[in-house]
Amino acid sequence: MTETMKPYHPRWLARISRLLALALLMAAFSGITAYAQEYKEAFNAGLEALKTYQSSKKAADLTKAYQQFEASRKGAQAANDREVAAKAAQYLARIDYTRGVASYKAEKFEEAVTFFDQSIKNDADYDKAYYMKGLALKKLDRLDEAMASLQIAMEKGEGKAKQAAADAIRDHYIYLASRALSRGGERISAADAEEARGYLQKLMDHGVEPDADYYYYMAVALKATGQARESVEMADKALELHRGSRSDKAKIYFVKGEALMALQDYEGAKEAFRNAAYGSYKATAEHYLETIGTR
Repeated sequence: MTETMKPYHPRWLARISRLLALALLMAAFSGITAYAQEYKEAFNAGLEALKTYQSSKKAADLTKAYQQFEASRKGAQAANDREVAAKAAQYLARIDYTRGVASYKAEKFEEAVTFFDQSIKNDADYDKAYYMKGLALKKLDRLDEAMASLQIAMEKGEGKAKQAAADAIRDHYIYLASRALSRGGERISAADAEEARGYLQKLMDHGVEPDADYYYYMAVALKATGQARESVEMADKALELHRGSRSDKAKIYFVKGEALMALQDYEGAKEAFRNAAYGSYKATAEHYLETIGTR
């Protein structure tokens, strides 16, 4: 090395290193900012496309909204922006739900289940998707799966949504119990009565609150298997909860009257049959009253 050449002082090397690091950091930050702006713009574009769809009802607008929210979610996840990622996922879930409802109405039930599954994948707490999935599965006769999905809808839902899911489960098992008890006409076999009780128990297993119909059919089943006292208890519970018409209430009094007759409580039976003498039960109830009158 000649005398005219001087080595760099260590201070200059450190300063150059800091400047290079700062430049790289600024470049990286600029890239991140642009990327963040990109996924947020995609989110806003999704909202605009969804707004357009609500007025146009065109599938293309819904598809555009879905694509924008999907891009937004992926970008937000990459940027570790959990808030935007979660919001984008919720919109994706609702678009999948909308598509599923359209498929359900078109009686494309397998397709509907696929959309509802995707909706649930995007938002595991979306109770409406579980509810509609349950209805679609029921149409496909996949009953155990349907009831399980409806139960989740009931557990996750609130207010009317929760009630709708509970009613769907209740209606299913009440229908099966009613069908079993009416299979043999007026003479109900012990096997049919036990089958009905099994369906009613499943209703309870799903966490559904019993109603007047539950207690009525339980009273019928118990009477058919010779458990008259328990039948009267169930009938009384049904009467407490009943909010329907007088003719519908007559059937509860009628089964209570028959159970009281089996217990030889003829005064109680007469009172029950007097209340049952209405609508389609009028003639039979009056016949029983005449019969009891001779005792």
